[in-house]
Amino acid sequence: MKKFINILLCAVMVLSTAACSSNEESIYTSGTYSAKAKGFGGDVVVSITTDSTQITDVDIDASLETPSIGGNAAESLREAIIENQNVEVDVVTGATVTSNAVIAAAKKAISQAMGVEVSKTALTDGTYSTKSVGYSWTGMIYTDVVIENNAIKSITITEEHDSETGEMAATAYTNMIPRLLEVQSLSVDAISGATSTSNAIKDCVSQAIELAGGDASEWYTDIAKSNETIKLEGYDVIVVGLGGSGIMSYCAAAEEGATVFGIETTAKLGGQSATTTGPMVIDSKSPAFEGVTFANPDEVYQVWLDYVESDEKADIIHEAVYNSGKYLDYYIENFGLDFAGMILSFVRPQWSQFWTMYVGENNTSNIFGPNKTYQYNRSMDLAVAMNEKNDYKLELTAEELIYDNNEIVGVKATYYDGTTYEIYGDTVILATGGYIGNEEMVLENWGVMPNTVSSLVNDGTGIEMGLSAGGTTYMMGVDPMIHILQVPNLIKNDDLTANQKAILSALALVKGEKAVTINGTPLDPTWVEAQIPGYKYYNIYSEEQINSYKNTGLTENFAYATSMFMSQGGSFEVGKPISDMDTILEVGMNYNNVLHADSISELAKQIGCEEATLRETLGDNDTSYYAVAVSGYTYGSVGGLDVDINMNVLREDGTAISNLYAVGTDSMGVENIEGKPYTPWGGQAHAWIFTSGYLGGKAAAKNGMAK
Repeated sequence: MKKFINILLCAVMVLSTAACSSNEESIYTSGTYSAKAKGFGGDVVVSITTDSTQITDVDIDASLETPSIGGNAAESLREAIIENQNVEVDVVTGATVTSNAVIAAAKKAISQAMGVEVSKTALTDGTYSTKSVGYSWTGMIYTDVVIENNAIKSITITEEHDSETGEMAATAYTNMIPRLLEVQSLSVDAISGATSTSNAIKDCVSQAIELAGGDASEWYTDIAKSNETIKLEGYDVIVVGLGGSGIMSYCAAAEEGATVFGIETTAKLGGQSATTTGPMVIDSKSPAFEGVTFANPDEVYQVWLDYVESDEKADIIHEAVYNSGKYLDYYIENFGLDFAGMILSFVRPQWSQFWTMYVGENNTSNIFGPNKTYQYNRSMDLAVAMNEKNDYKLELTAEELIYDNNEIVGVKATYYDGTTYEIYGDTVILATGGYIGNEEMVLENWGVMPNTVSSLVNDGTGIEMGLSAGGTTYMMGVDPMIHILQVPNLIKNDDLTANQKAILSALALVKGEKAVTINGTPLDPTWVEAQIPGYKYYNIYSEEQINSYKNTGLTENFAYATSMFMSQGGSFEVGKPISDMDTILEVGMNYNNVLHADSISELAKQIGCEEATLRETLGDNDTSYYAVAVSGYTYGSVGGLDVDINMNVLREDGTAISNLYAVGTDSMGVENIEGKPYTPWGGQAHAWIFTSGYLGGKAAAKNGMAK
């Protein structure tokens, strides 16, 4: 798709001094001009520098975009705008939203330099069918967009698959569409937590504008934000984050009799907990587990202590093991949580009934398991009803703690419309979901940003708040929670069919073929996903192998090569010739999922490893190779703030910050150890939301009510 700057005469539109005027007539007023437009992750700012006849420089601030996607696209577009001397440039494949934002902002800046205003091109009335890539890896979002009288009249989702891959997508459909229709601008903010779905809707509208004869870059008009400040006072407990651990903290504090206010940045309750199956449970007395033979808590406790190689947090681990059933029963009995069935441990088969599953609403489910948001809504409704002052607000983003003479007295937050909230209370519980969305923290602790299925709104806000209050961290460097493998750049559009995607995935995920790490060394088959260097490796195939697959099909070794949770819906038949293998590999190369080299030396350069190491691994056989990339996909971080048995945040000297608490992933490092994957037996990460939520909620309530 092309973008045009149709403001003045044709000669001015192309902005080419050679074509427009042999006398180099002035087009611009010399200077630097800046404008912004809404990108994938936030505002993209473009600064255009001109002399009187040409664009001399372009600076693009796309720091809020994903560096490997939006960041690379921004640099490519910068070069294209300078080279073409206009914004008639192609969007970058895989970065449509960022590309559109850069083009729109550049157009505004160029218009400033030319001394003209951007006006909207007239649209042709009609219904326009469009499609775009959202969050789902199983299908695209399809819409019918009705345009009447130069306005977007309606947006109807005619087919979607994002709901198959999670419960957050619904918030974009119910919130994004009416807001876009109201403001008539593509600068409308994405719904927090449903960014991909939101941006797909905006992209569908953008395409419809183009089909109607318009220019979508003209529709990035600014939207006024509120400058109002609202103060809420008199709370015993403020809970920052209403994912699983925040909800459990809120419920426990409310049941204790405290007045509670909850802050949640997304447009729904549950957070990352909505992608889990269920928690570890031992010795529950609930009828839901009648007849279950639970794992022996003494054995589990000792295995856990042996794993973390320390008894420093033995009291907390003791709670997590011996009271996992007790705390789960508390939420079942008081807040309507519903579970059924038991699953065996990942790594200890003798623990044959170790963790349980949520019951889905009307037996509904998605790729990650039973739909459970309705349970979280029900629990919060019960907790809010316990005191007329209790309340919570969605799409409200906590920013910082409020202090009075160095004492924490509240939380400052911003609503999606710009309104500032100052919420005052006696205690604060941090439940913001860890730091997977904070690339600086991730790189500091892991050295590489992994692929993720988790929400990037979990950006370390709670951990940063705890540190600002004088707290310290514990085991921040524990590797991320990774259970899923797939190609690093999922092809979500129609460039390949579902069956072709299944073959590409099989080439990536098959076991027993030649596999090398990013260092060029052989992949250790005993490693779990989080132990793989850089959470990425390559399956290597010679040209001879690929030709064999073309002629005789994949071998039996590939029969079960598919991704847990991230299959893209297609299939293949072992032993059936793959006549379109070249197409599959070519598209895979376009998305950087496949590398192709005619020698080990060339392959080593593409992987980024030492040639000698790779040569030793591959047996010094210089032939043509295909390397199919495999990446781990993480649910989130593990390490966080240091806490005691009450979930009080601790200072470096071990003393507690009396009215500050951290639960869930903001403090889960206390159950783990750096240098090993997070405790691997199954369900214990989600069980931590109940243990930490109960302990933190009760302690904060008692503390706050005593003041």
